[in-house]
Amino acid sequence: MMEMVPGRFVRALDVFEAVLAATPAGRWLSPSPCEGWVAVDLAGHVTAGLLVVEMRAAGRPLPEDDPDWREVAGADPVASWRLVRARMTAELTPEALARPVRLALGLEMTLSEWLEGYPLELLVHAWDLAQATGQSVVFAADLVGPALATARRMAPGGREAGMLGPEVAVPDGADDQARLLALFGRSPAGV
Repeated sequence: MMEMVPGRFVRALDVFEAVLAATPAGRWLSPSPCEGWVAVDLAGHVTAGLLVVEMRAAGRPLPEDDPDWREVAGADPVASWRLVRARMTAELTPEALARPVRLALGLEMTLSEWLEGYPLELLVHAWDLAQATGQSVVFAADLVGPALATARRMAPGGREAGMLGPEVAVPDGADDQARLLALFGRSPAGV
């Protein structure tokens, strides 16, 4: 059976790119909800994530250290993102998608399976970037629901590893987007 790039992954890439492309030129140094990060740091971090996907797809070893996110974002974060996205997409062949990849804590799954859960990263950071740059973003229910399910599985380990702050309380009637953001320590507006 021919492996296909997961549709929710592509749609989440589009969500992030839409927020990135709408970022006003004067807002790249605006503080983000991620402590110590500004908008350009978010752009570089998420773009660097696509570099990791590209390397995994190509079967290349990953670097030992994170790159400088501002260098990854470059002088034109939108152009940098689009270039890396195009290169990454070209590497997502059926063979690459079927290849097993080793993740943190000794987990192993196919690249395609890993990309099924990747929208979580893209959506949360799209919201972060929107907050930093004076935008709003509302996720489609069929994107945010599976991302919330992934988040619920990942959050305890992320907190244990010190990668996530405490969950923010939301009212009983909060929607899945608010629950997702709160699970990752964000204070969603309107709740």
